[in-house]
Amino acid sequence: MKFETSRFGQIDVKNEEILIFPEGPLGFPDCTRFTLIQEEKAHPFSMLQSLDNANLAFVIIDPLVVRHDYHFNVTKEDLQLVKAESVDEMVVYAIVTMAAELSDVTVNLQGPLVINKKRRIGHQFVLIDSEYTTRESLVQTIENIGGTDSQQSVSSGKEEQKKAI
Repeated sequence: MKFETSRFGQIDVKNEEILIFPEGPLGFPDCTRFTLIQEEKAHPFSMLQSLDNANLAFVIIDPLVVRHDYHFNVTKEDLQLVKAESVDEMVVYAIVTMAAELSDVTVNLQGPLVINKKRRIGHQFVLIDSEYTTRESLVQTIENIGGTDSQQSVSSGKEEQKKAI
């Protein structure tokens, strides 16, 4: 299918590339269909392009790029939101808020996007009582980079987004 976007022009998206967010990302309940656009030149960033709103695209990143120890607990009910049987089916992204100055670019680690890669269903979680914020500094992070049964811990990974349980 062909979709018109404001940022990428017309894109051709196969059915198996459509991601469904039944409730939409926070603030966008009417935008439920998305596709992931990954370009080598933009790495480590990707785009989550809405197929319901040509003007809506989120810059996203693997949260481990921002915090190497990033993780959060997932309940069985949370797994059901993305129709996953285990965290192994899930990939995690964080939304990047771009800014004119690189020093002002932030990442929302408190509201991760979790996608069941097998069933192509996504949900934006809100981490309550979390050490993470909605405005983690990306530049500070980059500068620092060199140097129970019902709960599981999810983290994303750089290669195939590994999970820690």
